[in-house]
Amino acid sequence: MRAFSLLSAGHRPVFACLLLGLVASCTNGDDGQTLNCPQGMRTVWLDRLNNVGECEVVTPLSDGRSPRSGLEQAFPAMNRPMGALTTPERIELGRLLFFDPVLSGDNTVACASCHHPAFGFTDNRAVSTGIRGQKGGRSAPTIWNAAWNNEQFWDGRAKTLEDQAKGPIANPIEMDQDPKLLLTELRAIPEYTRRFDEAFRGANGSAVTLDNIASAIAAFERSVATVNSPFDRYAAGDRSALSDSAVRGLNLFRSVSTRCFECHEIPTFAMKEYKVLGVPALGDPTKLDDDRGRAAISPGASVERAFRVPTLRNVAKTAPYMHNGSLKTLGDVLDFYSQGGGAGRGYPLSNVDDKIRKFDMTPDEKADLISFMEALTDESLRPEIPAKVPSGLPVPQGPL
Repeated sequence: MRAFSLLSAGHRPVFACLLLGLVASCTNGDDGQTLNCPQGMRTVWLDRLNNVGECEVVTPLSDGRSPRSGLEQAFPAMNRPMGALTTPERIELGRLLFFDPVLSGDNTVACASCHHPAFGFTDNRAVSTGIRGQKGGRSAPTIWNAAWNNEQFWDGRAKTLEDQAKGPIANPIEMDQDPKLLLTELRAIPEYTRRFDEAFRGANGSAVTLDNIASAIAAFERSVATVNSPFDRYAAGDRSALSDSAVRGLNLFRSVSTRCFECHEIPTFAMKEYKVLGVPALGDPTKLDDDRGRAAISPGASVERAFRVPTLRNVAKTAPYMHNGSLKTLGDVLDFYSQGGGAGRGYPLSNVDDKIRKFDMTPDEKADLISFMEALTDESLRPEIPAKVPSGLPVPQGPL
């Protein structure tokens, strides 16, 4: 059985060895042997002599070379709790769980029912459908690059992917599953007991726990990365990677007129902060949406109706937009911003973010900005949908 590290790949190997008590023999040497990592990931040895390693997404500049332009920037470290590992065994277990409706109370809803790879790891709906046809109150955010989110959910109520994974399972609108019954179901499936024990060093099904379910799903989600878009190739020096329209859009995106870059920062094209935009109500653009957003989690006037700034990577695949799916197209989003957000629509707001101001935009400039956002698309590392899952239940082929 492989030995697994106690630390993420972002920590120094020597530090990992100190925690493991292997200082005398610890090394980060490479003899060419690798773990069976998914496409786009590489083996990182924290203690090669003791076979302690995991899989890491290959991101721009992660090989240590110098940037080829001012646009090319290294990705930050993923948000991971101590002890979180992306071993091949955990990634594969998480992939199977992600697509398995066994996680839901009536065996009809999987994670992939709302976050499907064929739909940009969303469901392309304004609000998602859960168990027994119930409708949620928000749009399903994409899983693409969720590993780099500072916090999870639109309101940031989960600190990590592990925390997030547990929420929908027990939520009465989403999966409505009794966690204790779920563990009983999983322990009755031989392939799952074997995979859990292999991934978490258990025996006779002892590794089938709610924490390990969340850990495996989080490991899989940390492999769902988009890091090689036409923009990334352009930033790395390939000037043919972007069309002339996309280049003009990039310049507009970074201009003091639109100020897009101030919230959607390179290279993640996201932000850790929560912003108040004044989003219209779904179905009635004359009204302000009444969702309190971040303020329901961390009360304060400044974050009343504030929401997490999502990534723009693969944004062309994840319509409709905003936390409630009230804006159908990228063109609608640009119109909303150029009009000054909710304040420009006359909504009663006193705390709209100061970066949300009116700006002039011609039809050609609008088309250029959309061309640039489309150039942030990269699904080359999209994981394969399992042909079957250990429960034997139907694998979701799309939203409910």
